[in-house]
Amino acid sequence: MQEYILRLCKEVERHRLWEKESRLLVAVSGGVDSMALLGLIQQLPREWQPQFAVVHVHHHLREESDDEFRMIKDYCRNQGIAFFAEHWSEEKHPKSNLEMAAREFRYAFFADMMQKWPATHLVTAHHADDQLETILMRLVRGSTLKGISGIAFSRAFGRGQLVRPLLSFQKDDLYRICGMAGIPYLEDSTNSELTFSRNRYRNSIIPLLQLENQQASRHFGDFSEDLQDVLKVVQPIVADSFRSLFTRDDADWVLDLVGWQACDISLQRLVLSYFVTEQLIPAGYDFRRSQLTAVMDLAKNQSPQKQISLVGGWQARKRYDKLIFLSPDSARTAFSAFSEELELNKWVTLPYHGRIGLFHSDNAFSKELPKNALSVVIKDETAYMPITVRSRRSGDKIVLNKDQPFTKKVSRLFVDKKIPDEERRKACIVTDGEGRILWVPGYAQSVWLSENDNEQTCYRLIYIK
Repeated sequence: MQEYILRLCKEVERHRLWEKESRLLVAVSGGVDSMALLGLIQQLPREWQPQFAVVHVHHHLREESDDEFRMIKDYCRNQGIAFFAEHWSEEKHPKSNLEMAAREFRYAFFADMMQKWPATHLVTAHHADDQLETILMRLVRGSTLKGISGIAFSRAFGRGQLVRPLLSFQKDDLYRICGMAGIPYLEDSTNSELTFSRNRYRNSIIPLLQLENQQASRHFGDFSEDLQDVLKVVQPIVADSFRSLFTRDDADWVLDLVGWQACDISLQRLVLSYFVTEQLIPAGYDFRRSQLTAVMDLAKNQSPQKQISLVGGWQARKRYDKLIFLSPDSARTAFSAFSEELELNKWVTLPYHGRIGLFHSDNAFSKELPKNALSVVIKDETAYMPITVRSRRSGDKIVLNKDQPFTKKVSRLFVDKKIPDEERRKACIVTDGEGRILWVPGYAQSVWLSENDNEQTCYRLIYIK
């Protein structure tokens, strides 16, 4: 047993997983992995052992879950270990994606307990065999570079760090630890079922690899560390390129395609991989290599406007020289038709953004405008009331100003100005009493309007976005 305790001490020191002053929450399910982890932490020398407590989630998914809950609770009480549990009741179970939902519930509870206890570290019992399974599964599915580097010894989580000190320990080591120390554990009966892909790897594929080499899981662990080292060195270079190419727009991201196309394709792939793994996809989503390829293809597509769907409800939309990544929470406005007459000296709030108003020339406000206001004037002889603001319609045409005295379709105007679809659909049209288009605020004004205010001016149109 002492051999394993010393190994754990070395791993904690080598990867700087925690300090003596740290406070650990140990995630325990009741299986041999987490019970062995708990037993090892209990037996750490005083100079290595921080304060710790146990957290457990009763998922109510299997009959033996009750036995696991009681076993852990009794063990902690007998050993004088603080124990915190949460129940995921059956009425909260979704009808689909049960495994993902269970994980999200579990880690949400762990993060909450890190705040309440409080703790600096969450400790989980992922081991070398888990690492081997994870790397193989991600390689077969087609993952990002970071994905195939496997499970890291530590990462940010909640108010602190999530650490995995057993990644160099094989499963057989954990059985021996529990046997030598008399630590109880319960086997999950579903581990032998081949319904879940991880179980198929664990029970059918991994044994074949271990027949070839009993140290296969250790070698996969070495591969994981080597690749993570390479990524750590390259990361600052990639991060700098990312910051020069991507900008944040609330919950969305915008990629500058002009700068992007000037980059070498290898750097493009690395920057995009960095973006999706570090910024775009929250923990738990499986962003596969095929989606990276789809985004790369979208960026170089000749079509000025095109879009694709991504994992987790994200969308990538190409809009001329920009590639916009829309978050699932971004407003999905259902653009409906609207039309409203403008009353003199009153504002109309527009459905999508901003407000517009028709003001008499002697109205004081009309001459004291904010910097982002757009203002045009209508002369007496061209004023056909009522003035209306409405949404765009098919076939709309505008007679442009005297520098371009011809009729042009509004749709063609947007194409020439390379206006994205979303903005086109939000645009408002101002018409007079004869239905003539006077103004498309922000885009074009007709020959019946002027920006010069003089004694002949009767009315002023003001738009504030």
